[in-house]
Amino acid sequence: MQMAAPAVERRGGLPYKWIVACVVVFGIFMSILDSTIVNIAIPRLQSAFGSDLNSVQWVLTGYTLAQGVATPLTAFLSDRIGIKRFYMLSLAGFTLGSALCGLAWSLPVLIVFRLIQGMTGAFLSPLAITLIYREFTPAERGTAMGVLGIPILLAPAFGPTLGGYIVTFAGWQLIFYINLPLGILGLILAAIFLREAPVTTRTSFDLPGFLLSASGLGLLLYGLSSASTDGWTSGTVLSCLITGALLLAAFIYVELDRARHEKQPLLDIRVFANRSFSTSSFASQLVTFTLFGGLFLVPVYLQNLRQLSAFQAGLLLLPQAFASMIAVVVGGRLVDRFGVRAVVIPGLVLTAISMWRFAYVDLYIPYTSFQWLLILRGFGIGLCIQPLMVSALAEIQPRMLAQATAVSTTLRFVGSSLAVAIVATLVQSQTRLHYAHLAERVTANSPLGQLIPRLQALFVSRGASTSAAYASAVRTIAGLVQRQSYVLAMQDAFWLSLVLAVLAIIASFFVSSGRSKKQPLEQEPLTDEEAAAREEALLAV
Repeated sequence: MQMAAPAVERRGGLPYKWIVACVVVFGIFMSILDSTIVNIAIPRLQSAFGSDLNSVQWVLTGYTLAQGVATPLTAFLSDRIGIKRFYMLSLAGFTLGSALCGLAWSLPVLIVFRLIQGMTGAFLSPLAITLIYREFTPAERGTAMGVLGIPILLAPAFGPTLGGYIVTFAGWQLIFYINLPLGILGLILAAIFLREAPVTTRTSFDLPGFLLSASGLGLLLYGLSSASTDGWTSGTVLSCLITGALLLAAFIYVELDRARHEKQPLLDIRVFANRSFSTSSFASQLVTFTLFGGLFLVPVYLQNLRQLSAFQAGLLLLPQAFASMIAVVVGGRLVDRFGVRAVVIPGLVLTAISMWRFAYVDLYIPYTSFQWLLILRGFGIGLCIQPLMVSALAEIQPRMLAQATAVSTTLRFVGSSLAVAIVATLVQSQTRLHYAHLAERVTANSPLGQLIPRLQALFVSRGASTSAAYASAVRTIAGLVQRQSYVLAMQDAFWLSLVLAVLAIIASFFVSSGRSKKQPLEQEPLTDEEAAAREEALLAV
């Protein structure tokens, strides 16, 4: 995508470039808000549709997977359609997808509508950044990105609390309908104020790469999610996992072949030849797993096991969001002074400590202690994410920055969807395993076994028949065992996150330790497009 010269024309006293920045804020805020506001509603969706955790996780997994598959199409479609028209179509599609999600009458229908929402919403952030880079000079883009940083930081902070309030006092449908007024207003402003840019290049479309990546990722995720119900040795699970892996291997081969023949690939895999990019991306994926695994599990723990309302759970999650915001700002400044490793490794150590404590969480931990663990985890992850992106791009040649950005963004979306799918599958399967082991210990002489006749006598004293009272007592004991099994399964998931955090610490010793994102004076200065690509990459976290 070619960028036009910065415009300086004013409308009503405000420079056009600032009008653009104000208009595109709506699209960025909506797409980021929607990725966080739905997490808090997962337990409510479970009860609304009568589904298990493994099925409901597709509401999140499908959304992020659709984003990962669609993001590499941004350059091709904007060159063919026009950046203004494509931005408006994406915003309209996201708004329509939000309305359809609110109208969903079953879980499969909701998942389909979330796929539509994710595919259209994937384009909003890169298109908004491109629109801004067309108007602002390289020297002004830092200030412009500060404007965009407001919704980027505020949406994750208030998403869980707002979503919790809506789910508790209104209905889950409103978490999707809330996008309608924002989307309509954003469309009106875009139609009135944004200008279309002439298309000066024609980007070719990598159809084989798109089909291979989409089908491979889809089969891989379906196999992972089905493992909890069908078992890891199931023919369906094994065939999906093996076929998905083979398709992704074929995708890598096709992309490398296109790059060798100077055809534009969907994703340029050659960027992984750079050691700093590879190690930083590996560590970043491990951090992404820890982040999204926790975002998925914590609301379920607070609502399903601790019986908090969605609003109470959202309020409990609010301080960790502010801790992450502070860490992102502090970490960015510290990287310039002390280098990437000096910031990332302490952040990962804090994250690992919080995961270690979470691995011992039970049904009786005080909420204050639990909240401090969330704050520690949020601050640690906040220190890691952006510095790892800086390190990934530190040694990338300017001509490869756009490709590296696309690969990094796609990895982030795919990694988050894989994290949710793996965690949901692990919790579902481990819950059944722990339940079987705990149920074996409920004997006539065990504490729970001795509780059955006492409960039976209590129910009889309240008017129940002997048989009905016994059945109620057994159900009560089974419910206690089920809750404890659920907690143990979540502990297993946090243990896995701890192991991955430790691996990320080891990988971080090999990342680039550059102290600054600024270029040395003796290097050849970047062109506008190369500087834009670098800025976009650093902000794509």
